[in-house]
Amino acid sequence: MKERLDKADRQILRLLQQDGRISNADLARKVGLSPPSMLQRVRKLENSGFIRGYCTVLDAEKLGFNLVIIAQVSLSMHQDQPIDQFLAAISDLPEVLECYHVSGDYDFMLKIVAKDMHDYERIVKEHLTAIKVVGKIHSCFVLNVNKKSEVLPI
Repeated sequence: MKERLDKADRQILRLLQQDGRISNADLARKVGLSPPSMLQRVRKLENSGFIRGYCTVLDAEKLGFNLVIIAQVSLSMHQDQPIDQFLAAISDLPEVLECYHVSGDYDFMLKIVAKDMHDYERIVKEHLTAIKVVGKIHSCFVLNVNKKSEVLPI
């Protein structure tokens, strides 16, 4: 059963998406609640899974990751065990930021960061093609990021 959010909960979530470091006092003031009531609501949103965590967003380029790749991957076998094998191998690769199981011509889409083309070649040779169930990899190199957001429209 889907849990219901009231107007204040939605406003809290919107404000936290904009600034995850906002103080409880500022959040309470903006929503119009007392700080103890706000803390209780935020804890409830965390405990019920609406808020999964808080993170710091880093600048990939400043850290030397100058290449973003969308790798489309086809598996050679599609039973549960090969899929699980692929997912286990991918979960160990820190360069793979996102992995989507998709429909269409490919089975998975991976968002990968690399320092440069040589680094990506290393990732493909040493890691991706080493996964026995990988049949085909099609790489798309991101030329420019025109929109990037994790903010949900609530």
